[in-house]
Amino acid sequence: MSDIAIFDLDHTLISVDCSNEWAKYLCDQELVNNPKTFMATKEAYDRAYHAGEVDMLGFCHFILQPLIGHNESSLQNTLKDFAHFIVKNFTYPESHQAIKEHVAKGDQILLISASLIDLVRPIGLLLGFDQENIIGVQSVKENGKLTGGVIEPLSFGSGKVHYYQQWLQKQSVAFEQSTFYSDSINDAPLLKLVDKAICVNPDPKLALLAHDNTWEVRSWQQLEIVNS
Repeated sequence: MSDIAIFDLDHTLISVDCSNEWAKYLCDQELVNNPKTFMATKEAYDRAYHAGEVDMLGFCHFILQPLIGHNESSLQNTLKDFAHFIVKNFTYPESHQAIKEHVAKGDQILLISASLIDLVRPIGLLLGFDQENIIGVQSVKENGKLTGGVIEPLSFGSGKVHYYQQWLQKQSVAFEQSTFYSDSINDAPLLKLVDKAICVNPDPKLALLAHDNTWEVRSWQQLEIVNS
């Protein structure tokens, strides 16, 4: 009987929020009408997220708005290039080590993120997750084009518990022990559910919760990029 190791993505396996970096990319590619206003709105959502008060559905609609009407297939190379940029520049070295150690032990590894699956899937594949073991917010497509809508419930907060349990029901084996790595108070529902919670660079609210529950806390550091 094997174990299951679950990972959050943003600020856990990587040192940034991939949605935030994607927003910057959209502005750089001139895919938004008013970049300054767009980024100001994104930063307001980001502050609310870290405070545990974000309207995640509203954020998903916001971040998808510039892509409404775009063909999904035409975005694939762009999304792959973006994923390579994120993994190369922002992955914690400890992330690679943790994933490697779990795989070496024969554990199943699962990635659950509150970011859009369109961003999460190519990043997760590069990090070594199987495609069926990558969960993110599902964007709606009609006739191959993004509509700006998303499928609820979102894989956020208690929604991560929903999708984790849904994923478990599809597995042919039972897992002896479950571990979840996360940085955010928003992931408290799943952290409380698993056998072992590991808080990576926890935000202030999660740090308090970790202390109260005697959860393990780890400090992962991004290597400094030196321009030659």
